[in-house]
Amino acid sequence: MEQPVKQQEEHASSPVDQETRRQILTKAAELFLAKGYKGVSMKEIAEAVEVTSAALYYHFPKGKEDLFTTMIKTVFVDEGVAGIDQALAATQDVRERLTLLTAALLSLPLDERLSMLLRDAREHLKDPEHQQVILTLLDRLRQQVTGLFQAAHDAGAIRSDLPVNVLVGLYLGMLREAKSLPGTHPAASLVSVLFDGIARRVCPPKWEANARRCLCPSLLIDFRHLRRDLPRVPLQAAPRVPSPLRRTA
Repeated sequence: MEQPVKQQEEHASSPVDQETRRQILTKAAELFLAKGYKGVSMKEIAEAVEVTSAALYYHFPKGKEDLFTTMIKTVFVDEGVAGIDQALAATQDVRERLTLLTAALLSLPLDERLSMLLRDAREHLKDPEHQQVILTLLDRLRQQVTGLFQAAHDAGAIRSDLPVNVLVGLYLGMLREAKSLPGTHPAASLVSVLFDGIARRVCPPKWEANARRCLCPSLLIDFRHLRRDLPRVPLQAAPRVPSPLRRTA
């Protein structure tokens, strides 16, 4: 009896079976996100992948709950979140690291569909270990973001008067809407808004830029008042006055 089991394990790890399993997980992710956990059946997944129900249960013998949690762990945790660490290792610059993190997170469906799916699944999953898989995904995502902001805060690269948890909440809220940003690089656009703000930048006059270098900020305000309130007076050549230091004949 041991030989057939061994042959089955070798067959299950063949490239063909691995590809079929991958297709099942990818198609299942699309269906679950579109219809929720309760709205998708094993038969529907089998038809979408164009395999028999027997083949589907061959890969996931414990049924729908097993398939769902395997999909979450593989597609989102192992491939999605775990790949972020490798991407962030390429640089130590805070802005670049946040842009890389944002691009990686935007490749995942981190919108309302995923939130609704996870809430739906937690209500129907019976196995505590399967429920823990969902919690692991949410925790891993938040830990990635919190770790980056905390490191930037400790290094003095961002404002110290804003709590890290507040920045994380603001960032995650922006992340959910980032795909609506104009341009072909939503990750860079989101980071630009977060770092540079939303105020329109106007190039200041040369005299104002020079005033900004002064140690006393009130000088800049005084210059602005003078520029706005005083009447325009044409400049006249001043009379030449002999210098007291110049030697006369």
